[in-house]
Amino acid sequence: MDLEAPSVHDEIAQGLREHPAKKGLLFNALVTAVEIGGSIGLFQLARSLGANDVDSYLAGSIGPLVGGLTIWARARKFSGASAAILSFTLISAIIALLGSTAPKVLLYKDCATTALIGLIFLGSCVVAPKPVVFFLAQRYGTDGTHEGMSVFDKMWDAYGDFRKGMYVTSYLWAALFLLQATGTALIVYETSYGTAYDFDQTLPLVATAIGIVGSIAIGRYFMARGKGQAGIASATPTEAA
Repeated sequence: MDLEAPSVHDEIAQGLREHPAKKGLLFNALVTAVEIGGSIGLFQLARSLGANDVDSYLAGSIGPLVGGLTIWARARKFSGASAAILSFTLISAIIALLGSTAPKVLLYKDCATTALIGLIFLGSCVVAPKPVVFFLAQRYGTDGTHEGMSVFDKMWDAYGDFRKGMYVTSYLWAALFLLQATGTALIVYETSYGTAYDFDQTLPLVATAIGIVGSIAIGRYFMARGKGQAGIASATPTEAA
């Protein structure tokens, strides 16, 4: 008797077992350090060598580019996460170069950068095939190999609740970034530079903590809902032909 071919659900389950996030933890941590730490380090190095602001920011963008190429070399797959980090870096650079460099203006520029990042998260839910959160989850939720990242593509195609979870999580992060930007701008307007600066440094940490906790809760909710629906479907008797 021929063996029954594994279903897409079996393939996904096997892929998640064979390519868990913990197997790629060190690799993803190192690549992220190159992308973010390298961006900051190269910017500071260029400034110390006498480069102007434009050249320094261009030097800083090398970090995310190297990270994206590293992901490609390992997985032979486009890294949406690296593209997102690169776009965030370029947005910060462009806004920082515009207009005045007065202390409070710099804080307003931080608010503008945060708001634009929030709009990217929001816009990706409307105009892109997949939201930004999907690419971040695809990279950090697997071992970073081609096979591991491909499991998330299969999950996207197979599970409606998985797709809904990605969209809801994207909306959460978009809302957090936009609220953070708006709140910080109001604080900058109403208070002194010193007070506003303190909030500018702490509010991102608060927003990130809320986002992480919220993302985990959303993921667990949609996972439980998907398992519940699968259980109901399997318990439903099939009609005889």
